[in-house]
Amino acid sequence: MALATATTTSVTEAIAQFALESECDEVYEQATRAFIDTIGVAIAARGEPCFTILAETLGDGGSAGPATVLPTRGRANAAQAALLNGTAGHALDFDDVVDHIHGHPSIVLVAALLALAEARHASGRELLEAYATGFELSCAVARGLPVEPHYLHGWHATATVGILGAVAGGGRLLGLDQSAIQNALGIAGSMASGSRQNFGTMTKPLHAGLAARDAVLATRLAANGFTADPHQLEGRIGYFQMYGVDPDPGEVMSALERPHVLREWGLSVKKFPCCYGTHRMANAALALRARGLQASDVAAIEVSVEPGGLEAIIHHQPRTGLQGKFSGEYVVAACLLDGRVGLSTFADAAVVRAAAQELLSRVNIAMRQVPPFGPAEFDHAYAALEVTLRDGSTLRERCDIPNGDARAPLTDAELDAKFRDCLDFAQSEWDTDKLLSRLRDLRNVEDVARLLT
Repeated sequence: MALATATTTSVTEAIAQFALESECDEVYEQATRAFIDTIGVAIAARGEPCFTILAETLGDGGSAGPATVLPTRGRANAAQAALLNGTAGHALDFDDVVDHIHGHPSIVLVAALLALAEARHASGRELLEAYATGFELSCAVARGLPVEPHYLHGWHATATVGILGAVAGGGRLLGLDQSAIQNALGIAGSMASGSRQNFGTMTKPLHAGLAARDAVLATRLAANGFTADPHQLEGRIGYFQMYGVDPDPGEVMSALERPHVLREWGLSVKKFPCCYGTHRMANAALALRARGLQASDVAAIEVSVEPGGLEAIIHHQPRTGLQGKFSGEYVVAACLLDGRVGLSTFADAAVVRAAAQELLSRVNIAMRQVPPFGPAEFDHAYAALEVTLRDGSTLRERCDIPNGDARAPLTDAELDAKFRDCLDFAQSEWDTDKLLSRLRDLRNVEDVARLLT
């Protein structure tokens, strides 16, 4: 579709137009994979304290309401279900990522849009189109901020950017007109929040839940006539000026002229349930383990990553499972000790075990513009491990593209296996085969309200 130029149309207007008019024919498969993965990791968090405490606080577990609470199969109103599912789906840090927003695109989108779709009795096709619309909008907003300095300033882009994408997708799903979508975006501009200082705590996944809830609330308020500044995003003291660093809202317009990220780039689906910034380290460490390296042989490990590669990896002496997810030192140590990284890797007891704490103390991580070995060039990121053995010899391994990256995607069989592992881990009450089959056929579901029965 063609958008009007920035001189005749405001960014908020352009986003609303895009929400109404975007074409999604080529991305149904990618969007379906996003729902399978996100619903699986949300169910997996059934026993996670951040979900159970939130559910207890909100009184989840009843049978009232049009929307499904995925981990428990309870019912709730759409906003409450979005809050619970969004928090659950980010609790294990196992949900997908995309470099274009420096964060997790699907968790806010799926949690918000699924709740709205169930309440509205929307079709699976409508749900997938809303997702694709919100995904591309999130990438466009990230480009206009731009997202790199926004993230470095401390904002959690999963939430601050994700809420706008979910509102745009939600407006399309509910059939709002352009004026109402502009109002919804304006409302959301006053809701966007999330501090990276809380990474490694229960509050990080809460960011995603709050963003999903607020997207539902903003969209439904606008549907009922609630107003906001219709040009809030580009206003003098609006979203881009508040959250951006030398922002260029015109870049949003350019991105929406050719929405292509989902189609041409795709999603990075996590193979390991920890911060994506540790996945290259994990791939390299596991490769060394496969070559015969034993933890007992290690004198020291030097890990090199790209500049900025430690922005999210903030816990260097982790003492909890949540901190372990954001500790490159622990992930490397766990790979060498266990030969795997799974959901149980991030139990508190696994992180504080003496062998892990002793080994991670011998791991040093530093950012280097030029990798210490291999090609000087790299695409976006790299991790290079140099291991000094007790006999004085050294081993090296490098990973630039980890398993599950958009450039090395999980196969459908691997994605299905991850889904099954998630439901097994949760000791879920869902019929795994039945749910997976329905999700695989999401495009042909006539009523999303019956999808999760």
